[in-house]
Amino acid sequence: MQIAVIGAGIAGLAATKVLTAVGHDVTTFDTEPEFGGVWSPTRHYPGLTTQNTRMTYEFSDHPAPDSWPDYPSAEQWHSYLRSYVDRFDLGAKLRLGTGVALAKPTADGWDLSLDSGEHVEAAHLVVANGVFSRPAIPDWPGREAHAEAGGVVKAPSQRLTLDDGRGGHVVVIGYGKSACDTATALSTVAASVTVVPRRLLWKGPKVLLGKHFEDVAITRLGEVLFAKPQRFAPLFRVLSRATVKQQGLAALGLIPPGRFDDIASSSASLATEGFFDAVRAGKIAVRRDRSVAELRGGDGPQAVLDDGTVLPADLIVAATGFEQSVPFLDPSLSVRNEAGDFELFRNVLPHRVPHLTFVGYNTSLVSSLSAEVGAIWTAAHLAGALTLPTPAVREAQARADLAERAARTRGKHASGTVILPHSIGNIDLMLKDMHAVLPRRTRMAQWTRRSYSMDFREPLAAAVKALSSGS
Repeated sequence: MQIAVIGAGIAGLAATKVLTAVGHDVTTFDTEPEFGGVWSPTRHYPGLTTQNTRMTYEFSDHPAPDSWPDYPSAEQWHSYLRSYVDRFDLGAKLRLGTGVALAKPTADGWDLSLDSGEHVEAAHLVVANGVFSRPAIPDWPGREAHAEAGGVVKAPSQRLTLDDGRGGHVVVIGYGKSACDTATALSTVAASVTVVPRRLLWKGPKVLLGKHFEDVAITRLGEVLFAKPQRFAPLFRVLSRATVKQQGLAALGLIPPGRFDDIASSSASLATEGFFDAVRAGKIAVRRDRSVAELRGGDGPQAVLDDGTVLPADLIVAATGFEQSVPFLDPSLSVRNEAGDFELFRNVLPHRVPHLTFVGYNTSLVSSLSAEVGAIWTAAHLAGALTLPTPAVREAQARADLAERAARTRGKHASGTVILPHSIGNIDLMLKDMHAVLPRRTRMAQWTRRSYSMDFREPLAAAVKALSSGS
């Protein structure tokens, strides 16, 4: 079968590898000149490392070097993906620097209009364009005047470099991983760095009370704890007090609102190494619970906050999130519900659009593994090897899942694509659909130790082998 994949990030590469392995003719398109998605050199920003350890971020069948640090750099992770492409001979499948302008369904598949004007036909389309790939930058009033005065506005993934902030006044909007990463890195070269978060988030220490974050969050027990936080309120109070003490948040005035278990919502992130130390040292200022009201340029580039504070702002880093969008899909197609959330069974299969699946739309604490499993699930679906409920039941289940996510995250679930805290549970469901069995001893071990990608190597390899042989 001729299959087109849109996106050559982690999810797209996994889909390309898996679908090729089971015998399909795959072509993968990406607008960037390099593969890797967020790990493409065109999207690196200062201070970028993996948030996961390499043992939980690698693919199940391609280990990262043991000699690497637990949290590899962006350059190292791109080299890891390059070794994946080389090992599985994916290079010839990739059409980089080639965007898809429009994907239109036909009677038996898809007609893809490329940015170049070329048309390509495919029997099946896999959307793997990444849910965190298109920066959402607010259209602040006064942006033109700010630019005329020499001010620059960039998202971290828009080729941000240390030279952009060297010697200047930097305002970082946001409080997620990229905001704190870039603020920490830029504070070493800038005249001033001010972070402006609309709402503070809990940031997990890598080690808390002697336990590594992943040894709590990426375990089966951890998923139970975070899925039912009200039942374990005393434990979360202990963890929040320990985090406040360890990070010195009270003295800094940076205790977040809400409950500590909010850390397992779509805003989950670890504390950037050195960020709170830089705040303590006065290298980074934080204007909490504020937002930018307008930009100015009359007396040099400035940002005006909603309380009237005026900040010099030679560089504004808009770490303001991403748009979850599929602008290339024919607008007549229905893959979202009334609220704009992607309504997909298992975060893969739309209800009413044939010959279409999504890979990487199940973002979790083990996103590479989740994407890999989603790619194999897609291959099994194409082979007719899945045991699935009726369409009506699938639709009801997808809606129930979205309702649960919306309630837990107050609607901040990246248009329904973030499945936290059910990282392992979602994989369990997909394995069950494929009749793939994770050994009982492994399941039991995962209750009290982190779930490594390599834990799933044997059942996933067996599933791919069965699909390849047609059994």
